[in-house]
Amino acid sequence: MIGYLQALLHFIYWDTLPDMEELVGSTSKWASTLVAQHLLAAADCYALVRMRLLCEDKLCEGVAINTVATTLALAEQHNGLHLKAVCLKFVASSENLKGKD
Repeated sequence: MIGYLQALLHFIYWDTLPDMEELVGSTSKWASTLVAQHLLAAADCYALVRMRLLCEDKLCEGVAINTVATTLALAEQHNGLHLKAVCLKFVASSENLKGKD
């Protein structure tokens, strides 16, 4: 929880998102996506429009098979129209619809 609070304070003071890898202490793309998802919810809760848009951009870059469902749900819940469109485009892609052999 401290990481999210640190990220929120970082944004309030510097108007930028912190380095996600540094914040989570890992280079894991999944961990960075998870933090961005939580920050999107916090930004919407506290009406930090710019932070919400930055989180949406970060999440748009990291849409993947294992994150698209949660990201789409968050986009719907927090009025992320661009993020929702990116998720739906990802899901509708013929490459992503193919099953793994």
